[in-house]
Amino acid sequence: MNASELFGLEEASRAERALFVVTMGVMLSLGAVGFLRPSALSSALTGAKGWILTYFGWWFILLGFVLLVAVFAFTVSRYGRLRIGGPGAEPEFDVFSWLSMVFTVGFGASVLIWGVAEPVSIAQHPPPEPVPVQGASVESMALAFMFIHEVFPGLAMWYLPVAIAFGIVVYTDGVGDYKISSMLAGVVDEDRIPGLYWLVDLAALVATIGGISTTLGFSAQTMSAILGRVFGLDAAVLTYAVFALIGVVFLADVWLGLRKGIRNAARATVVLIGVAMALLVVVGPSLYMLELSLDATGVWLSEMFRLTLYTAPGSDGNWAANWTGFWWAWWAAWSIFVGSFVARVSKGRTIRELFAVLVVVPTVFTWVQHGLIGGWVLAPGFQEPVAEAMASAGKPAAIAKALQITPLGTVLAVLFVFIIAGYIVTSLDSAVFMISAITLGDENPNPRNRAWWGALLALFGMTSLRLEEFSAIESLSVTMALPFSLFLLLVLYGSYAVAWNYTREDEDETSRSDPQRPRPQPAPHSVPDDD
Repeated sequence: MNASELFGLEEASRAERALFVVTMGVMLSLGAVGFLRPSALSSALTGAKGWILTYFGWWFILLGFVLLVAVFAFTVSRYGRLRIGGPGAEPEFDVFSWLSMVFTVGFGASVLIWGVAEPVSIAQHPPPEPVPVQGASVESMALAFMFIHEVFPGLAMWYLPVAIAFGIVVYTDGVGDYKISSMLAGVVDEDRIPGLYWLVDLAALVATIGGISTTLGFSAQTMSAILGRVFGLDAAVLTYAVFALIGVVFLADVWLGLRKGIRNAARATVVLIGVAMALLVVVGPSLYMLELSLDATGVWLSEMFRLTLYTAPGSDGNWAANWTGFWWAWWAAWSIFVGSFVARVSKGRTIRELFAVLVVVPTVFTWVQHGLIGGWVLAPGFQEPVAEAMASAGKPAAIAKALQITPLGTVLAVLFVFIIAGYIVTSLDSAVFMISAITLGDENPNPRNRAWWGALLALFGMTSLRLEEFSAIESLSVTMALPFSLFLLLVLYGSYAVAWNYTREDEDETSRSDPQRPRPQPAPHSVPDDD
């Protein structure tokens, strides 16, 4: 077996092989710098993130609003009836499997990690005066911001534009190449600017790997904190063992493929989430959870535009940029990977169906989850201990502390560990699937190439257990989000242009092939008078 076969590149073009080698080289180099000079890497990346959020936080807030309006307009227009893959395309997955894959891939463990960390952080450090919502408690406002950032409109702003563009351009219009750069087909001809498409794919791969590595790192740290603080186990060793087991499951999923591997892992994870939330209602401060959720929902719905566009002008610090600006930049970086994957598993569905499964249903699901989790950790007797744990040992410790002071917290902790493991498997599996597909330009990439990408991502995730500064790699995604914000505007325009041309050509073809179709009548003055 030669090198090309070993890496699954035997059918790849020279440009695709170069893309594989350069991306691997860039990410391994970052990993090496993280080991050898962690402080330098941390300083550079966090400095870049801080500069971007300080001077372009407003841009992400504005862009998110523009994308939200554009997505709604596209969905309710005639283009909302377009079917991904063409009029005759049939869905590959049943509704539950489709929804499960979209949800688990689109969120990862952030529902648990940020569901605890953000409401408590905002309650402890609220927006500067004058606060955006007068008369609401700080806990209700904190949870309302959580709803804005990870429920709605966050859900509709970022993933859907890429999913629509990728689905229409690659599948419905049939551009051919299964690559992120293909979404530029309606805007820029590949031959006009040589190398542009290749550079776009390279940047997309680096941003995707950086984002998923951070999520894997946060997930590993959270799992380690739960195992160590709740169960008193040797957290590092046991977490490595769990990661090794996850690796075995991942490799099995690689060979099972999209239909059995990712689908089954996603379905199992969604079921576990439902069980965990039901148990939380029973053992948690149920009355406070429900009352705060309803009160925060009222703030969220009545002040949605105010909170979404809040920038705290003239105040000291960068509160809005560090929260809403950070979230929108993070969503923007993740939109490339998640949007293209959602388009892949949504063949045979219309744009309106895609809107329902990517926005409407997850909005309800995440609203319930964040309402329960936020109410749990913001309740009297919970908020202060959780805030102290987070201040002293970070976000993963906050989750562990909340579990420690909850009745039957060990049972809930076991469920959380399995949910995090499920998120890791589905996120790793789907990310590797799309990274390999983009590299090879093949919607069904071979298992050997996927396994190499999986090994790289797993290495980055496990590294974060030993190298604290490596968490600065999250700054890479935020940094990459700035150039990709312009890319999102381009693909939004490109998808509209492709949809317009496709619809016009389809109507012309229908008119030619249907002799019974009514023909336009001549102008009235040319009609002869029968009298």
